[in-house]
Amino acid sequence: MLWLLASIGARAQQKVQVVTRTLEQQWTCPPHVLVRIRAEKATLRVQGWDKPQVQVVLRLSARHPDRSVAEQDLKAAGYRLERNGSALDLLNFFTLPTGAAAVRSDLRAEYTVWMPAGNPLQVVNAYGQTTLTDLSGAQKLEQNFGQITLRSLRGTLTVAARYTDLAATNVQADFTCEANKSAVQLLDLGGSCFVRNYYGSVQVQPAAGLRKLTVEADRTEVVISAAELDQFAYQLNVLQGSLTVPSVYAAAKKASGSRASLTVKQASGARPLVRVSTSYAPLTLQTQLLSSHF
Repeated sequence: MLWLLASIGARAQQKVQVVTRTLEQQWTCPPHVLVRIRAEKATLRVQGWDKPQVQVVLRLSARHPDRSVAEQDLKAAGYRLERNGSALDLLNFFTLPTGAAAVRSDLRAEYTVWMPAGNPLQVVNAYGQTTLTDLSGAQKLEQNFGQITLRSLRGTLTVAARYTDLAATNVQADFTCEANKSAVQLLDLGGSCFVRNYYGSVQVQPAAGLRKLTVEADRTEVVISAAELDQFAYQLNVLQGSLTVPSVYAAAKKASGSRASLTVKQASGARPLVRVSTSYAPLTLQTQLLSSHF
């Protein structure tokens, strides 16, 4: 038994060898040139800046206790960084020749991309982490699994997320989010926003700059946090779930059978509309500020 424990301990302490390949490239990027990124098992950071250039650092790595195995497996990590007409294509992939032995290492990719803030961007990432910061053009993101972080975005933003944790702060865009089995948290949200989510959760803390918010959900818990309730008008509806509202709105809340609703039009005049519907899950309107969970 002592020998077995010692053997297990030795294996647990075995050092993981990391073999990396780093690529750097830069292009001139006039306005309206599309930046297209297709990533796999990647940590991707895209940062907007005021230079008319795209700069990319791509780091491919393989992790394994045996360095020779990691070196061999790293050959399965491929990439393309190239200009195609009016677009820049950045992609990584993992592939093996026919008959080659299976990969035994943990293969990863890490991108850092600086691009003109106003240029259009399209991103597809699977099984990774994506961060978009300080962008103001037309942005489109599709991600399956992993984490999404959005910070200080303007312009137009379209996100399709499956099995992800999405955390956004200070998004002041025309924002559409189509989610499935995802946790969505939007802090200091401005602009115009539409969120659809199934079998997940939605938390929103609107900012004074919000023009409109619509949330359509099913089997998804929704929390709306508004520190100053009278900044917005509300249309809240829930089917087969609880509706919780601040005491000041308790008299306006209506319940009939399996449905509950709240409609509030502020006496001070037109206010941005917060419209939410969900089913088979609770819906909460509160004044307590949200804390970041991701």
